Amino acid sequence: MIDVADHDIRSPERPSSAASRNPGSRPRRSQSSPHHHGHLTAAVVLLPLRIFLAAGWLRAGAEKLIEPQWWNGAQLRTFLGAQHDEALPFFRPVMEHFIAPAATVVAIVVVLSQIGCGLAIGLGKHLRLALRWAFLMNVIFILTGRVNPSAFYLVMEIVLLFAIADGTIGVRPTVPSWRTVATAGVSVGLAAAVVPYVRTIEPAKVIDDPAMMLVFLGLVIAATSMARRAMYHPPTYFKGLWTTWIAGWMHAKPKKVVRRDYERRDAARDRGFAPPRRGTAARLPPLPQVDTARSAVTPLEK
Repeated sequence: MIDVADHDIRSPERPSSAASRNPGSRPRRSQSSPHHHGHLTAAVVLLPLRIFLAAGWLRAGAEKLIEPQWWNGAQLRTFLGAQHDEALPFFRPVMEHFIAPAATVVAIVVVLSQIGCGLAIGLGKHLRLALRWAFLMNVIFILTGRVNPSAFYLVMEIVLLFAIADGTIGVRPTVPSWRTVATAGVSVGLAAAVVPYVRTIEPAKVIDDPAMMLVFLGLVIAATSMARRAMYHPPTYFKGLWTTWIAGWMHAKPKKVVRRDYERRDAARDRGFAPPRRGTAARLPPLPQVDTARSAVTPLEK
């Protein structure tokens, strides 16, 4: 669903041959890369989001688990009847002809899914699958007219899915590709298809409009997907704009600071991502290559 990002995987530093020949020498302390340290910090920052989302799904599942009327489908049918007028018009036939007749089975699937998603998100097991399933359930809830709290859950799930794609959390990061562009295109198309069902643009009531929230979330997914794509594969005509304005806005840093970071990173990778500074055609030199075997030799060995 949202499957977009890159991950700078660095192999662990191997012990040097000199250190292995001299067991009595003090081992050299390995220094983690700034990229790796940034990912560890981001994982800790995202932990409260995971805990809050997991607690929300577990609470919703426990609420239904102890309700006798939920297991026979009666409460679900009551919910569908109450939401009939609030649901989007094109989803009402689905509620009447597919969900309501199989209310008992759907009710069991919902409660088990909510508990399963809560446990998976909290424990970090099968995280991508759990977030996708939770994303689908929240979209269905919004289609039935129940915007709160589904819209806020969707934002958190989108953030965590992009974090998995970037390798910040999870074990299987992905590289921006044509699928990223396809995801952005589908999101824009679905958002445009829901626009005719928008009921209001009044600021006080827009948060309760399911169509408006789906339009907004679709545009957010599309914009974030294309921003990731442009970060790793920018078009030639887009380089200057990216390093001076858009990247500064995304990182919430001054433009000149972000530009310097991008230039140094891409010079080290020997890739012409950022254009040279105005008034000079010189590029920053690549970072020096350190001979780990020679640097690990102790003064006595020298």
